[in-house]
Amino acid sequence: MFQKKESTVETTQDGSLNINKKNIIIAIIIAVVGIVFMIVCKDLFYRANGDGKTVLLKKMLLLYMACFASYVFSLFWNNRFSETTNRIINIHIMEWYPVVCFILTEMTVGTGIDLINLNFKRYILNIALYMIVFYFIYVVTVSIKTSVITLTALTAIYTTVNIYLIRFRQTPLIATDFSVMKTAFNVAGGYDYTPNAEIVVLFCYLVAIIMLAQKIKEPEGKAKNIRHRIVVTTCYIAFFAVMYNRTIGTDFLEERHIMFNTFRPLTSFMKNGTLLTFTKSIKLTIVDKPEGYSTKEVDKITKDYTSDSVTLVDNKKQPNVIVIMDEAFADLQSVGELETNEEVLPFYNTLSEDTVKGFVYVSVFGGQTANSEYEFLTGDSKAFMPENSTPYQLYIKQFMPSLTGNMKLNGYGGMLALHPFEASGYNRINVYNNFGFSKFITMEEFENPTYVHGFIDDVSDFDKIISEYEKHNESSDEPFYMFNVTMQNHSSYDIDYEDIPTTIKITDEDKRDDMAERYLNLVHLSDEALKGLVEYFKNQDEPTVIVLFGDHEPAVNDKFYKKLIGKDLDSLTEAEAMEMYKTPFLIWANYDIEEKYIERVSANYLHSVMLDVVGLEKTGYNKFLLDMNKQVPVITVNGYFGADGNYYKTNDKTSPYYDWIAKYNKLEYNHLFDVDDRKNEFFEYAK
Repeated sequence: MFQKKESTVETTQDGSLNINKKNIIIAIIIAVVGIVFMIVCKDLFYRANGDGKTVLLKKMLLLYMACFASYVFSLFWNNRFSETTNRIINIHIMEWYPVVCFILTEMTVGTGIDLINLNFKRYILNIALYMIVFYFIYVVTVSIKTSVITLTALTAIYTTVNIYLIRFRQTPLIATDFSVMKTAFNVAGGYDYTPNAEIVVLFCYLVAIIMLAQKIKEPEGKAKNIRHRIVVTTCYIAFFAVMYNRTIGTDFLEERHIMFNTFRPLTSFMKNGTLLTFTKSIKLTIVDKPEGYSTKEVDKITKDYTSDSVTLVDNKKQPNVIVIMDEAFADLQSVGELETNEEVLPFYNTLSEDTVKGFVYVSVFGGQTANSEYEFLTGDSKAFMPENSTPYQLYIKQFMPSLTGNMKLNGYGGMLALHPFEASGYNRINVYNNFGFSKFITMEEFENPTYVHGFIDDVSDFDKIISEYEKHNESSDEPFYMFNVTMQNHSSYDIDYEDIPTTIKITDEDKRDDMAERYLNLVHLSDEALKGLVEYFKNQDEPTVIVLFGDHEPAVNDKFYKKLIGKDLDSLTEAEAMEMYKTPFLIWANYDIEEKYIERVSANYLHSVMLDVVGLEKTGYNKFLLDMNKQVPVITVNGYFGADGNYYKTNDKTSPYYDWIAKYNKLEYNHLFDVDDRKNEFFEYAK
């Protein structure tokens, strides 16, 4: 008479499992999707190791499979634990989930960290930093479920960003990168964003945590409990204060030898852990006043250096000055032995008449172009600033004396800045205005330029120099000044653009590298473009000086550099590492100047050297720098070479050149930071 309705739900004795047809079907679909993706994209889980052998990424494959297993588990399991048991579980989640996120990051980010042998204090500090983030979310939301999901999402995003940054520039995220985000977005389109196994695993893990977190049960009414909020907030503030003191506010990390390696930042991440090293990099944005600094001390240093007067004399004609900072213009064959089928820089190498050339040492490698630009235009060195800071973004907020402003005082016209790319990069719009440029010409003003490698090429760039020079001459008798930053050779070099020639080949099979060959062909094009520019000005009657130098070595992969140098990059001495921070430079004139070869000079001296070579007036600062250059030929953020040929760290007080270093530090601080008491008459021409 009565039919018993069949239940679609089957449960175990403890009632913790929820098995029904719908969940079974979903579980089968999830399993099929996971297996099909793993089969179709099996190449994701294989990668060449350091020896060039293809190996299976077992850890990533196991994590991937575990994520799909957790999807299935979350479908069938119900949380039927008591409130007391759930409270204990939640406490353990608060204690241990930051550890999970730390391990997940280090397993997937690609720094090569050894988690098993990582120093215990570094373990604790990294985990504590994850706790800082986790507990902050909890203080705001008073929800463990929300805190777990949010921390997982932040971890996945942070780790993914680092994976790509290591791929593109061999350096993970550091604090100062946030000051150049607009520049990063400008060049973002030129990179390969194909996900790897680690990124796939991070996404799968995030989905797994979102599903599992739904099973978390929290006591009702806690969010509205004012007492609970006050307690957790107070505890968090105390915890945050202690961690700030230990990581940023004091020298606690330095005293425990937790440092930031400026030459090989990846080494620091490998040794210290990703989040701890990132936190350590925050101190890069903090600049302390030099020891013994005062305006009286500055007066003592500057009293022997008087700026030249620039009152114009009748019939005096200064030479036109064109400065070109050529993107990644470097000589890899000066770094190590590298045989090619043709000469890479034939015109540069043969140019000798009325030419000064050699190698200029810079403070950056593979990127951060604006730092080389800053050193050249101002005469300041990055040696006394946080290692990876960018003055253009962080420090220049108002007028600052520079080569450009002084050229204007000296009767120059034009006063043009040229960069065939987006105007917004490195805050150049504001900085150029503060330096005294009259106009900033960017890619929008190029008519029908030619492109190579996705960027306006050096031929079109140099043609623009010529057209602006001719336009200036039609309307003015003033000598012409321009500062140009090119774009053609910008990284990355991992995409095989059809318009990159294949003229230059690496003939040493052991050093054959596709990225390196693409770069060599790009810089070969720059050499051809330079030849055209020089030949044009050879035929001009007006005296003209061209200064050209590279901003940094190219960001070619580490394996290539290891083979080029013949040793592991991490084993280089500091003096040897400096040799990877040099690029070719030249000062050429279409009239008679003394030819010379300068083996070593750093970018901060270069514009003073140019003024001296061509006989232009000099400021007191230029004169100081030329005197210092005789004692300290090279100074960069990585240290300096003395006149004795030896390498010294900037803070080495036992160095025979330390007095020069200390004076320079004080002058630079006055120039860049002590704006209200800046000694402008030292940094500018006398009027």
